[in-house]
Amino acid sequence: MMLCLTMFLMDLIIPAIFGQNQDSSSNQKMIETMLHQGGIIALLFKLNVVIIAPIIEEIAFRGIIFEEARPLGKVVQLVWPTFVFAAVHWPSTPEQWTVYLTASTLLMIVRLVTKKLQYSVMFHMIHNLLAIFSL
Repeated sequence: MMLCLTMFLMDLIIPAIFGQNQDSSSNQKMIETMLHQGGIIALLFKLNVVIIAPIIEEIAFRGIIFEEARPLGKVVQLVWPTFVFAAVHWPSTPEQWTVYLTASTLLMIVRLVTKKLQYSVMFHMIHNLLAIFSL
């Protein structure tokens, strides 16, 4: 259900608000360039995007940063990792910020509802896999 909500937000709602012809973030441009290299480079990059990056990002943001922010209160504990996740993806327009903050918020919701980091990792992996197929 969360995956369908994410795709709905990313593919329909956000473009409806900001328009269809928005510039891609630096992060997105780099991903598209690497995926179009072909051969072993593209294959290794896909494995990185679908497997390695979600594991590292979820451990960092919804694992370490989430737990380290606990003494600062619930609001900071939820908002800080969400914001940092968006910021490290180098958004430069309001639309890009909205995309990354939405994705990060949904990943945080998965983490909070399930109380298990592995579910946000799996959700992140599936999201990235579907995103690669849509490029």
